[in-house]
Amino acid sequence: MGLGVGGINVHFKGELEDGFENAFNGLFARRYLPDVREVSGNPQVIVERFKGEEFRVFSASYDHLGVDSYKVESDVPSAYGNEAPVFFILQAAARAGARIGRMFITDSVGVVAPSGKAVLFVGYPHTGKSTMSALAMAGGLPVLSTENTVVEVRGKELYIVGGTEVLVYDPRIEDIYGIKVPYDEQTRSGYRITDLKRNRGRERLLMDGVEIDMMILLHAAFNCKEASFSRIQGRKVRKTLWYFSTALMKGLDYYEPSPLHVPVNEEINRNLHLFLETASGNYSNRMFEAFGNHRTIFERVFEMESPIEDRVPSHCR
Repeated sequence: MGLGVGGINVHFKGELEDGFENAFNGLFARRYLPDVREVSGNPQVIVERFKGEEFRVFSASYDHLGVDSYKVESDVPSAYGNEAPVFFILQAAARAGARIGRMFITDSVGVVAPSGKAVLFVGYPHTGKSTMSALAMAGGLPVLSTENTVVEVRGKELYIVGGTEVLVYDPRIEDIYGIKVPYDEQTRSGYRITDLKRNRGRERLLMDGVEIDMMILLHAAFNCKEASFSRIQGRKVRKTLWYFSTALMKGLDYYEPSPLHVPVNEEINRNLHLFLETASGNYSNRMFEAFGNHRTIFERVFEMESPIEDRVPSHCR
């Protein structure tokens, strides 16, 4: 048996008797690792673990018979204590995913609109993605991904086929926006944690994949009252999505002591090119930068009470 991470079969071997493998099923790990499940079949990633107090990758080989293999020294993964193994597995799965056309999109949230199609929000840290997820949950809209999203190309469209299922959000948004979001636990700093794994409807949606209808690059803030939108077209679509689709694989999501510099082969380059060309060719009229208040952006995107405009007011930049 192996551990599925975003549809990638990761097989662990070596010194595992202390619960090393099981730790990747915990809430902290699943905040960043998409769709962690027990799977069978041939692995795409093999990780041999040796016990140690510090984390390091001391051997890596790529693309041997379609498998990436790593040897690591590590303690058991844990929040606040030993987080690096989680981000290493995310990087390894992202590279293996890109080989087969499953693009791991960092800093992203997927929400199903009333139309049945998805809106993919992307944005740098603290630009409103978790708040969008919380607003969606409070409004009864299915949340497909909360931090990292798995996307694949189907014909001329992009589909969400996987995503993280643990939402961490600031409870202040409940008072600010007058909503209630169910939660399971709290972090040390008081942020709330909601686990979506028990949502069978979400799992069924991801099994078939949900077509992306619109993409939004978020710039949301509480101190704005209104919202406005600026269209993203052509090369800027590719430039924007290049970062979000390659960051995990290339180690731009930092972990201690330093992320790996993984090779990008022709297969990965071909799949990246297809993803970016599909996005720029077919979403140039459906990708926007959104500036302003979280709730106003949310209502404009999902209710479309007024048309999305191309004007960006200076007070919301």
